Amino acid sequence: MTNEEKILSLLEKHGEMLDRLDRRMDKLDERQTHTETLLEKHGELLERLDERQTKTEITLENVIVPHLDALAEGQKALMEALAPKSRVEALEEEVDLLKTVVRSLSRDVAELKKAQ
Repeated sequence: MTNEEKILSLLEKHGEMLDRLDRRMDKLDERQTHTETLLEKHGELLERLDERQTKTEITLENVIVPHLDALAEGQKALMEALAPKSRVEALEEEVDLLKTVVRSLSRDVAELKKAQ
């Protein structure tokens, strides 16, 4: 094989290698384009999510928290207005005692009426 033939053979191999590299570069370009498209879509999604989060935070701050504060104040007022449990228990004991006394007195009155 002559030098020219060797050179031509090497050039053919280099040409084939360049063709393979071109195909690989084309695939890489396609992947990069696809990746950029995905990034654009995800970027839009992230922007929309960020907007929704901001709206949610504003709603929490301006609507929900004031309502929760009002509920807490109402509950506090109710707790202050309610009689303590110990006071209620004492009143129940007094009422039970009064019921017993009233029954006893009612029986006494009934017996007195019978005796007349």
